[in-house]
Amino acid sequence: MALPVDAQADAVPRRKRNVSPPQQLELILADMIDVTPKDDLASMEIPLYSLSKHSDTEQRVYQRGNRTVRVIPSGVGAATVFDKDLILYVASQLVERLNRNLPVSRTVQVESFDFLKATSRDTSRSGYESIFNMLRRLRGTTIETNIPTGGKIQTDGFSIITDYSVITGKKSYNKKKDEHILRVLSFTVTLSDWLYNGLLELEVLTLNRQYFQLGKAIERKLYEVGRKHCGTEKAVWAVGIDLLMEKIGFRRDRANFRAELREIIRADSLPDYRIALDHSKRPDMVVFCTRNAALLSKYIRNEGCYDWFNALESKDTLAAA
Repeated sequence: MALPVDAQADAVPRRKRNVSPPQQLELILADMIDVTPKDDLASMEIPLYSLSKHSDTEQRVYQRGNRTVRVIPSGVGAATVFDKDLILYVASQLVERLNRNLPVSRTVQVESFDFLKATSRDTSRSGYESIFNMLRRLRGTTIETNIPTGGKIQTDGFSIITDYSVITGKKSYNKKKDEHILRVLSFTVTLSDWLYNGLLELEVLTLNRQYFQLGKAIERKLYEVGRKHCGTEKAVWAVGIDLLMEKIGFRRDRANFRAELREIIRADSLPDYRIALDHSKRPDMVVFCTRNAALLSKYIRNEGCYDWFNALESKDTLAAA
């Protein structure tokens, strides 16, 4: 059930994994809260998660070569980029345990406060209430792949998480309504095989912690794509604007996407990278540039592309306009 991806994870030595046996039902994630975020490669480039903050019930199709990925939402809507925070949190914890050769399991128990705090989410009542719908969308969204093999087509369907269980408790008392307010204390999730197996193989990349500070879904998705293709050693990466729209799952027209990009260029809030527009190509190219000044200067000097770089529509040119 592999998804089509165009890049590989950072090289890591293969070693015997300390994987929990089936009879160990769950792993409590409570001892390693402050770890660096990890992202699974498959979903960094393919738009598995919706950019919408509202209920999104529209099916999405992504094609790469002879493979097709279809995302089929449930009645409560598709899993969103912000719902993915849970997957990043769990993946980060599991990968850290793998690196320490500690036991891991598909089923994990998460303390709600730890999750909300680690992902820079609201820790008030609304933050806890949002957990229910997040779990419903992650469980209900179906990912379907069509892979041609030997003149036939194999179709596989799976979800992001296969099960969840929520523990609520009385956290406060509302005198006006004479009722106790229930909050999600903890919850248990079981990762799907495709996600869990990718984590076991360390098919992940590390994200900047500032990722969780990004308030727009499109900013988060742009950062993911940039992180995958630029890494930490590449100074510049350029991609056609239409292809980038496809990669991040933007479903409005090119003019709207260009307008969104200009807002993001002005805000200049992406960690690790800046983006710019190259109008010398038709259609436009979107250019990701590292924030590492020494690496970027070396690239421009070696490539002799001062004029090209200065002609890009960037934060500086937009400010001067």
